[in-house]
Amino acid sequence: MSLQIEFTKPEIKSTFDWQLIQEINVLNEDNTIIAKAEIELITLNKHRDALKSYALIDEQEGSTDWELPLNLYFKGQNLSAELCEKFSIKADVKKAKTHILLEAISVLPNHKKQGIAKLLLKAIAEHYPKAQSLTVLTMPLSLFVDAQDCEIDEIKAYYEQLDLNNDKTTREELCEFFKHCGFIEYNVDEALLNEPLSFDLLISTPEKLTAL
Repeated sequence: MSLQIEFTKPEIKSTFDWQLIQEINVLNEDNTIIAKAEIELITLNKHRDALKSYALIDEQEGSTDWELPLNLYFKGQNLSAELCEKFSIKADVKKAKTHILLEAISVLPNHKKQGIAKLLLKAIAEHYPKAQSLTVLTMPLSLFVDAQDCEIDEIKAYYEQLDLNNDKTTREELCEFFKHCGFIEYNVDEALLNEPLSFDLLISTPEKLTAL
């Protein structure tokens, strides 16, 4: 099967030019989307570090998936010293750093277990080799994606084929998949939380994803 990976043009998510969103599609020989990823990119710098960036995003959006990452495992514009050591990253306090949040990734049912999702993750890593980190939260797509809300017919048709309401994929299965693809789990201290998380938090780097 001949596949093509297509990156849409990144768009500014809100009012900040350092916060972008982008879609990545996998197309088959018929130019039909068979897998999709949606990512968000933020660029941090020494003048606007993780905490300041989070405060601005939270004020703009009211809530954001960046809340835990930016508050838990960043120092300045870099990952924490512990994670930098674990991923063999040299922290840079002068240059701006881009970080990626994988908002969604999916593969049509009849194309699963063919390595397409792993191929898609690797393509993102190769497209953004200078990004310092990639984060994913293992939340089922059915919690935040509704095909009926899609304005573009092609995208609506794609998500309808996923039949998300009947997807039986478990949190544990998602966690194991991302670990297999090169992510590591970040264990959150429950003392810092108001209530236990309903998802797992995993982190990787472009270098780690492309090495597999």
